Amino acid sequence: MLLLPRHPVLAAPALSSSPWPSPSRFRSLPCTHAPTSASASTTASSDAKATPSSFSVEDYLVNRCNLYPSVAARVAPELSATIRSPSKPDAVLAFLASAVELSPPLIAVAVARDPTILTCSVPRTLAPRVDELRALGFTTFQIGLVVVRCGAAVFRSGALGSRVQFWLPFLRGRVDKLVAALKGNPGLLTADVRTARSTIALLQEEGTLTDDDVGWFAISYCSKLLVASPDEVEAVLARADEFGVPRKTRAFKDAIVAAFSATPERLAWKAAFFRDELGWTEAQVKTAAAKMPTLLTVSAERIRRNWEFLTTEVGMDAERVASFPALLRYDLEGRLVPRFQVMRVLQTRRLWRGRDFNNIAAITEEDFVAKFIRPFLVKVPNLAKIYEAAILKKEGTVVGDTR
Repeated sequence: MLLLPRHPVLAAPALSSSPWPSPSRFRSLPCTHAPTSASASTTASSDAKATPSSFSVEDYLVNRCNLYPSVAARVAPELSATIRSPSKPDAVLAFLASAVELSPPLIAVAVARDPTILTCSVPRTLAPRVDELRALGFTTFQIGLVVVRCGAAVFRSGALGSRVQFWLPFLRGRVDKLVAALKGNPGLLTADVRTARSTIALLQEEGTLTDDDVGWFAISYCSKLLVASPDEVEAVLARADEFGVPRKTRAFKDAIVAAFSATPERLAWKAAFFRDELGWTEAQVKTAAAKMPTLLTVSAERIRRNWEFLTTEVGMDAERVASFPALLRYDLEGRLVPRFQVMRVLQTRRLWRGRDFNNIAAITEEDFVAKFIRPFLVKVPNLAKIYEAAILKKEGTVVGDTR
């Protein structure tokens, strides 16, 4: 089960906890204000007196871009063949500080991520693309994020505007969503639109993805799937078939997500976890995977803790949990425990005779309060307090007075 080899190009992106490289890559900045055009021009004129042979790209990256020497030494070779004087990079730094309003720390981040930004022509490359983004509704701050996250490649492309217009409909026209998507996948604005269109059409046909689903993919860890080739997507779809979910159904979308976000080896290990540690049968694992393929991407710790609660406190068995696998994904302290306590109070008072905890756990918060809290406040005045206290409590199973 789930042992097909994964295409190396489609490895899910590793998400960092911060949108910027580690601060240790940059030197402490002597000032907190971005350099003005005037100060940049003064520096440029003074530096221009240096002969080409005396100009050092590495020193420039340290002194003008505030990179640490070790980082400057690593990225300098990318620029040495194209930058022989400070005139062009000075113009770029001045433009980023004035037109895009990037602070010195963010300029340092942008240069460290893509040093070739310093080789761009301001009048022929940067300024026209910035004007184009403004015309499409980007704020100055958002343009700065595009610079930092995407680098020079985006601005060197004459197709930037058409690429932005291609993605916006999937994000309900929201520029902020597109900028957020670039955090996880800057390649959205450099990808070939024709390939992306074919890939999305294939996903929508086989997985019944809506435009909103495509938008969700774009801002999730699945965004790289949207710019993969159709052949690569077919490989993912083939792995998704192993979950036993029919294509062209809404549930197949979850199978696509699971197949892309974890390696076959990881999925096989998780299936073995259910059998070996939880005592499930192969049939029960297949039932749960078919109902919720993404269950096999949930952490083993969460599954273990939820399973222990559902079996010891609620009294459910493997067959029942496998039929409602979402129970293993829900927040234990924030959802399962508080709702179970309310159910137990109502059962003790003989105010509710139902025994299907799955329905209680699955409904929305609004519906739960409307059906299981408000109607019983007359007979159990402290029921809301019991529920609220349970939500706030990080550990334990029973809180509050249930008399």
